[in-house]
Amino acid sequence: MMEKLLFLHIFLFCWRSLNALFTVEAPKSLYTAELGSNVTMECIFPVNGKLKFRDLSVIWEKKDDVRKDVYVLLKGKEDSGSQHSDFQGRIKLLKENLDLGQSLLQISNVKLRDAGLYHCLIEYGGADYKTINLKVQAPYRSITQEVISTGDKEWKLTCQSKGFPKAEVMWQNGECQDLTNKANTSYETGSDQLYRVTSTLTIKNRTRENFRCIFWNKETQENTSANLYILDSTDDVLWTESRLRAFVWPILIVSVLVGSVSITVCIRKAKANKDCRTRMAKPSINITNMQIEKT
Repeated sequence: MMEKLLFLHIFLFCWRSLNALFTVEAPKSLYTAELGSNVTMECIFPVNGKLKFRDLSVIWEKKDDVRKDVYVLLKGKEDSGSQHSDFQGRIKLLKENLDLGQSLLQISNVKLRDAGLYHCLIEYGGADYKTINLKVQAPYRSITQEVISTGDKEWKLTCQSKGFPKAEVMWQNGECQDLTNKANTSYETGSDQLYRVTSTLTIKNRTRENFRCIFWNKETQENTSANLYILDSTDDVLWTESRLRAFVWPILIVSVLVGSVSITVCIRKAKANKDCRTRMAKPSINITNMQIEKT
């Protein structure tokens, strides 16, 4: 630990003069990763011949309110003891690429807290660093729908989903009319840092009409939607897309089964008729032959 602090002190003190002789580059300054996925960030440095591993120091750190060590290699030796608990068990430096002047840091099972600024510090004869930004997102892929009849031809349509960053919710009817200003949308965050977004639209006196809720993530430019249907107001029933599928699929399956049975029956009848015609034809030929022999 003391060796790391000494290295950082020397690095910060000498950086201006060392930087003119040794330059670290970042091919990408921004990475975007999905929650639970893996991401590999890269910075490159000059090697000039065969790499002398014992002369190389590599430090990846996250710049939060308190600096967090992500990965530390000092003069060819890993210092796993200084690694922050946020990253333990999820970090790998691809050492086989160091000979090529590439410092590749792989973070597995990305968390929302991994988002932020990272410093890639390299000391190898000279010293330099680059800053890399990591963004983490969780798409709003699954939408839960709920329908409640409040009586007097009134229904409450509710769509709920969770993701990150915060999404807007828009509502439309079957004619693509915007009903967003009539909806009530609320946001909650849990220990997982995901936004739980709930949006409810109240409607009255509708017959055979469909509605759509759209979760629009402005930052990622992605949207996810779900459809809700009213089949008949006399039944006071509002059908969600999932419920409609559950209703339609059995009908389709029954139709297919009935059709299959009908086709099977027709084939069997045709085969039976063919066999019957064959059996009737054979005796007539035998009789004819017998008559010819007698003659």
